[in-house]
Amino acid sequence: MKRIIVTVLACFCTFVVSAGARGTVNITATLKDGSSVRGDFLTKNITGTTLFEKSLVLSPSLVKSVNFTSTNGEAKVELSNGDRFTMKIANDSFAVRSMLGNLKIPSANFRTLSLSACAAAAKGGATGGLIFHCTFDDEKSITSPAVGPAGTFVSGTFEDGKIGKALLTMPYTNHAAFEFPQGFLKDSGCIEFWAKILKQSSSVGTEGDPRLLVITRADNRDFVFNVDIVSNDGGGNSGFALRTWYGGKASINGMRPLRYEELFPVGDWRDWHHYAILWDINGISGLPGSPKTALLVDGKLTIGTQYDTIIITPSTKAHVLGITCDPALSPRHNTKSPFLIDDIKIWDYAKTDMLNP
Repeated sequence: MKRIIVTVLACFCTFVVSAGARGTVNITATLKDGSSVRGDFLTKNITGTTLFEKSLVLSPSLVKSVNFTSTNGEAKVELSNGDRFTMKIANDSFAVRSMLGNLKIPSANFRTLSLSACAAAAKGGATGGLIFHCTFDDEKSITSPAVGPAGTFVSGTFEDGKIGKALLTMPYTNHAAFEFPQGFLKDSGCIEFWAKILKQSSSVGTEGDPRLLVITRADNRDFVFNVDIVSNDGGGNSGFALRTWYGGKASINGMRPLRYEELFPVGDWRDWHHYAILWDINGISGLPGSPKTALLVDGKLTIGTQYDTIIITPSTKAHVLGITCDPALSPRHNTKSPFLIDDIKIWDYAKTDMLNP
């Protein structure tokens, strides 16, 4: 199955498209008046004009992202091959098939709009989709994310990010938290986000240098999930260190002095990099050996040592996602170096379409 993602960030509007083999797309939308709509997304193309083309018709299969910069329909478009341009969007409405029948909803009426393909079914017959999306553009994007449960803004500032603005995280400081109810996180899933390290020294320190995010159990605050960059994670492992419900991995077995440039497969370590954490209790299909948990950095699989056993399946408990730590915990559990984090998404299946061979 081929998945194409289109994201539209507008004034009170987020638009996510996932095109699948069957060509049908589910929609979950919240309108400005607080009402919600579920059904099938029927609009086939994104249309408009550019400086180099008076009339442009884009299939979602060609588009990676569409980011509105104002309320007048002008947007920045990125195609799947990396081309970027500004486009005046002509779509004045989107068509939806819901339980109320076929609807034609003006684009200006949407507050959030998320779409997911009804393509090849995931294991167990379920279809996968986007269940959480926070843009980190401002405080409101945390307290009222584009998709998923509302969060709590604790502290922090917002700077230029990978897409729009990003949250600046500082050492030993809690910034934001999102509480997910029992059953929200599934036995398979994916968390992806962008991050940019702001540390001056290129030497990698121990434990959380930086710590990118933490998930704890809501009932007892036990760590069940964290992503660190370390020269020693406290368990004799180094590099990219990952703990999930189904065990942990580190990209380097053993402790030794590290520099950030050794770890990143693409580009300068000071640049923006994409992280994707995947898990599946039955093994992640499409990855060598079908591991139960994996970390991709810039689309590259970080191969490492499995060092933990299964702790608890995510669906059995409520959890708190902390940036970069659960505010109920001591600040000592937080990141030890600053970084920017942007555009975090959670999917209810082990999404591997960002994998680069």
